[in-house]
Amino acid sequence: MALLKSMNSGVSGLNAFQKKMDVIGNNIANVETIGFKSSRVTFSQLMSKNEARSGAGSNAPQLTEQIGLGVRVGSIDRDFSQGALQSTGMNTDLAIEGDGFFVVNNNGQNYYSRAGNFSFNKDGFLVSGDGNMIQGFMADANGNVNTGTLESLRVDFEGTVPPKRTEVVTVGGNLNSTTSTYRTLQSQSSLKVSGNSAQASSLLNDLDQTSTSFVDGDILTLDITLPDGTAPTTPITFIYGAGAGANGTTVEDMVNHFNTQLSPLDVSVSIVDGVLSVKSTVMGETDLEVNGLDITGTGSINFPIFNTINEGSTGSHTISTTVFDTLGNQHSLIVRIIQEAEDSWTYEASFLDGETITSGKTGNINFVNGDVVQSNFELTYESSNGTENTLTIGLGDPQEGISFNQYGGTTTMKALSQDGYGQGKLIDVGISGDGKVEGVYDNGNTVPLAFLALAEVQNVNGLEQVTGGLFKASSAAGEINTGFADELGSSIASGFLETSNVDLAREFTEMITSQRAYQSNARVITTSDEMLVEAVNLKR
Repeated sequence: MALLKSMNSGVSGLNAFQKKMDVIGNNIANVETIGFKSSRVTFSQLMSKNEARSGAGSNAPQLTEQIGLGVRVGSIDRDFSQGALQSTGMNTDLAIEGDGFFVVNNNGQNYYSRAGNFSFNKDGFLVSGDGNMIQGFMADANGNVNTGTLESLRVDFEGTVPPKRTEVVTVGGNLNSTTSTYRTLQSQSSLKVSGNSAQASSLLNDLDQTSTSFVDGDILTLDITLPDGTAPTTPITFIYGAGAGANGTTVEDMVNHFNTQLSPLDVSVSIVDGVLSVKSTVMGETDLEVNGLDITGTGSINFPIFNTINEGSTGSHTISTTVFDTLGNQHSLIVRIIQEAEDSWTYEASFLDGETITSGKTGNINFVNGDVVQSNFELTYESSNGTENTLTIGLGDPQEGISFNQYGGTTTMKALSQDGYGQGKLIDVGISGDGKVEGVYDNGNTVPLAFLALAEVQNVNGLEQVTGGLFKASSAAGEINTGFADELGSSIASGFLETSNVDLAREFTEMITSQRAYQSNARVITTSDEMLVEAVNLKR
């Protein structure tokens, strides 16, 4: 009977929308499920019955009348869009930003999941909340990762890292170019001409200090003690006069002639505004003194007394750092750097704990235009346990942007780094954005322990969902490749979880429309039933 077809259509509608409500209910129930991916229902029409049209010819727009027989569920599709990330503060809680799935193993079978609520169990294995083993690639003792086979990730929390001998100490910064100073003497009073400061061109006989004029052939001898504490082997003299065999008649002539004789003896003389200065050209403490001026001849001058305005000092700077020997024992290395000349320094190395330096204890460090000439120096020491250790002191590292200079500014030189460490005990585990599992040890060292694996699925809708929010491979999923997060263009956020991507507003809207559709299909059935009753009543 024709009315039965409408009743069957209504029944198919009831069944279809009941299934849609089942999907909506499941979505809403999992609104707080970590990594949950919501589903949606799509409908498709059941087959149609063709009713022939009498008299329909080839020119008619249609040859039959088609009546649909109801609806069915065409597909239930999952929405794999990214869920929001929620901060948890636990470094083993992980969330994938981008594509990919975590790989978990249950009794030898690999499954795939977006839920990253992981933790370490009593045996050190990284597991999910259901106890499934998280898969990845383990690293060897040197931190090299074997990407050949997936393994259950495990951390040995009782493990240690062996010590590493210090091979390079890197020093950077600036050495003040005026660390050491020169001994400088200055005349107590200035030479004057008619009460004004004498100039270099002033004549000796015009000086207010000259009480009796000099005549040609008078000899002025500078009584001086050299920086090394000795008197000059050859007297420092000036012969007054303008003729042959004489040295001149001006203050400048006298200063220049004294300089010519004193320069090889590490002394210089100058005059500025009538004030005479005598300076040692050897840095540091010296015995330089000006004792007076002796005159042989007619002239006479009241030569000023010289005062010390700079004693002269040998300055140094010290750097210190802790280095490690072959067995991981610590030693306090001290390097004292002493300025001997403007561009020349010496160094002296020692250990506070008395370790014996067998070579490289002392040496030179030279600069040109403020830049260090040599890039490093080596020293070898013998530790108390009998092992011999060699390390390099690197003076700057251009490749790392570290400079080592000698300029006029403040000294900032210090030991910036050293590459050794003692034995370390694991104190923490961190997971980086590329999935690297790193062990943090109490010696300050960080060592790669493993890499978390992510799976890339060719067709994610082809995965079959199983209990616990897991997916397993099926023939419809296509190829599944495992690798690192950055290879998939994704990243892993430690301390976060990916929340459900269920949109409650959309689900409630779908619930309302499903309810109305269900009610409407029920009305089709009841109305068809009433029509059947009327047809049955026709026989009365």
